[in-house]
Amino acid sequence: MHKATIALLAALAVASALHVPDTTNVHGNTQYGSQDVGGQDVAQKQKYILQLLRNVSQKNMYPELIALAKSWNPEHMINHYDNQVVVKTFVDMYKQGMLPRGEIFHVHNDSHLKEAVALFDMFYFAKDFDTFLMTAAWARDYVNEGQFVYALSVAVVHRDDCQGVTLPALYEVYPQFYFRASDLNEFYSAKMHNVPQYFKMTNWTGGYEITNPEQLLGYFTEDAGLNAYYAYAHLYMPFWMNCDKYGVNTCQMRGEAFYYFHQQLLAHYNLHRMANYLPEHDDFDYEQAAVKPGYQPNLMYHSGDYFPARPEGQPIASIKSYTIDDLKAVESRIKDAIDSGFVYGKDGNKIPISSYMKGINILGNIVEGNKDSVNNRYYAAYTSMLRNLFALIMDPSMEHGVAPGVMAHYETALRDPAFYVYTKYLMGFFHQYKENLPYYRSEELFFNGVSVKDVSVDKLVTFFDLFDIDVTNAVEFASLDEMDKFHYIAKAKRLNHQPFSYKVHVASDKKTSAVVRVFLGPNTKYIYSNFYGSQASDAYYGQDTADFDRLRHYFVELDRFPVELKNGDNLIKRESREFTSTVGDYETFQSLLKGAESGHVYSSGAVDHHCGFPDRLVLPMGHTAGVPYTFFVMVTPYGSEEADQDFHGHSAAYNANNANVYSCNGLVTALDNRPLGFPFDRKIENFGRFYTPNMYFKDVAIFHKDTSAAHRNVAFEKNVNGFDHQTSYQNTYKYTPSHKLVDEHVYQQDDEVRSYY
Repeated sequence: MHKATIALLAALAVASALHVPDTTNVHGNTQYGSQDVGGQDVAQKQKYILQLLRNVSQKNMYPELIALAKSWNPEHMINHYDNQVVVKTFVDMYKQGMLPRGEIFHVHNDSHLKEAVALFDMFYFAKDFDTFLMTAAWARDYVNEGQFVYALSVAVVHRDDCQGVTLPALYEVYPQFYFRASDLNEFYSAKMHNVPQYFKMTNWTGGYEITNPEQLLGYFTEDAGLNAYYAYAHLYMPFWMNCDKYGVNTCQMRGEAFYYFHQQLLAHYNLHRMANYLPEHDDFDYEQAAVKPGYQPNLMYHSGDYFPARPEGQPIASIKSYTIDDLKAVESRIKDAIDSGFVYGKDGNKIPISSYMKGINILGNIVEGNKDSVNNRYYAAYTSMLRNLFALIMDPSMEHGVAPGVMAHYETALRDPAFYVYTKYLMGFFHQYKENLPYYRSEELFFNGVSVKDVSVDKLVTFFDLFDIDVTNAVEFASLDEMDKFHYIAKAKRLNHQPFSYKVHVASDKKTSAVVRVFLGPNTKYIYSNFYGSQASDAYYGQDTADFDRLRHYFVELDRFPVELKNGDNLIKRESREFTSTVGDYETFQSLLKGAESGHVYSSGAVDHHCGFPDRLVLPMGHTAGVPYTFFVMVTPYGSEEADQDFHGHSAAYNANNANVYSCNGLVTALDNRPLGFPFDRKIENFGRFYTPNMYFKDVAIFHKDTSAAHRNVAFEKNVNGFDHQTSYQNTYKYTPSHKLVDEHVYQQDDEVRSYY
């Protein structure tokens, strides 16, 4: 059975309008059957997927895929789909007219999304890889390219017969979403002048004059890897996907995972704001209906339309589909549900949400407005509705032809300060819900007989390194031969950190199983008055500790893993590259393609390298004098002792069969039965009552090393991220972290950085 989700939204759109061969023996004819696509190994599947995603703004140039496309006829192949209704639905929709190629695809546009889901259904319910590939090959040239990439990407992630296939980084498939138009224009110019090899140092937060304090965070908000991570997380579990319809069996934590994913992303962002001495954003207010800091994206769609700028203080307004009052009515229903302790189901029945383990998922599904919501009609598609107000802020009536803003796309949303204002507003519902929950009791925090005696952490150092991204797919070519001759590289500075390790000394009076949680957060011995901004009066001035209950929202979870403790002293050591919340760099498009064409597959093992927070950004940018933070470690029971615990009378049997469940933030979300974010997810009335011997707060400082001198010499002379290095291809699935390959290459090339560390 397939895995489920979102991707294939676009591939099948083409069927009816095309004149396809009237052949009923699709798998047996000479043209297709001789290729035996279904019998190919993973490398062959990898090759086909990469070829389908190459230069998607143009027609396909691969003869083999063109031949496959001609073999596709939905009327004659309907028996090759597990759900024949979706084929008929798609064909009818296509005959009526769908989004043309060259137009902007916008997933929060209802009509665009409806078409995309119809395409996804065709991809998803294809019985075998042969049918899937023919459908995709045909759709490649006739469906809107944005829909196609969206649909195909998700299909690869969730189809069982695509296991082992690695998707290329989204920023190499659609560079237009990740690089400034002013930078890409130079590559377009290079192509016009027939320059086959071109390298360009692209802008980052230090590449232009700082005119707005928000630009100080450009290294974070405009980071290509971070934005690709957010876009990929959506593909992993799209809001429109119904788990029952697609047979997904990993949805029992869907609502909580939505909450925690965004809570942690916002916490990372705020730690970086602290590092840059920027205050927290003010709360969003419908009465003001505006976000104070503006944003100029300088991005251009593949269609040639520019992403509109959002002026400072531009108010949101009602759009054609619904009004602000409609949105307020939905919010009122959600808030009433939180305070009353129950929500209304589709038949009007009251469903209690006071049980945390079940309630947080129900609430999360309602806030996201996904298809697992208990009542989509009553609680609506709330998140998409709110997001559209920001996305269409410059042309809410859609009467002037203004393209959607960056908030319309998961690939670009993180660039705009409005995204973090919007996310903070969403988190308000969950904070309200948790305010109604009791404090953790001592017995829920305490680990009898186990204590953390000491924690030591290596020196934490951040620096900017150089990173190369292939943007050749942004340029058009006349032939496949010409495409293979050109190689365009965008070079950029990006934040990184020196690999580090930490050690935890644990004393136990017994042999037992345990779980170690590690967080990084604000230093509790300092009052971040600058971060509080206009709300600084809320802080407790003149005391040794800051308002800890407030600061708990800014702790980011770095690591969570099981350990076996022995009786006596235990020393636990972990490397930063082992963190369960992070992943390294993606493998490059060209190296994946070259490997697949030679019959090899890049080994990623059980780890999805697109599905985790970028390791490079896990530490906020430091300072030459050091920026104070807190490293927090907690050891809790795991196993029979943990299972016996009861969270205020609610069953701890949260995950059926005690199986691990993964979310796209890279964390094992069901490693034990505790809520995500434990122990910082609930109110802390008194620090003395909260603190237990199995916790440890370690003061740390993050330093920053200036590597600009070394980069000045290598910017255009050598590829410091190992673009041309020999990738470790293996036919087995032994996991080789890509970021190790990259980092080791960086240190070999950059003597100044290497000698410093």
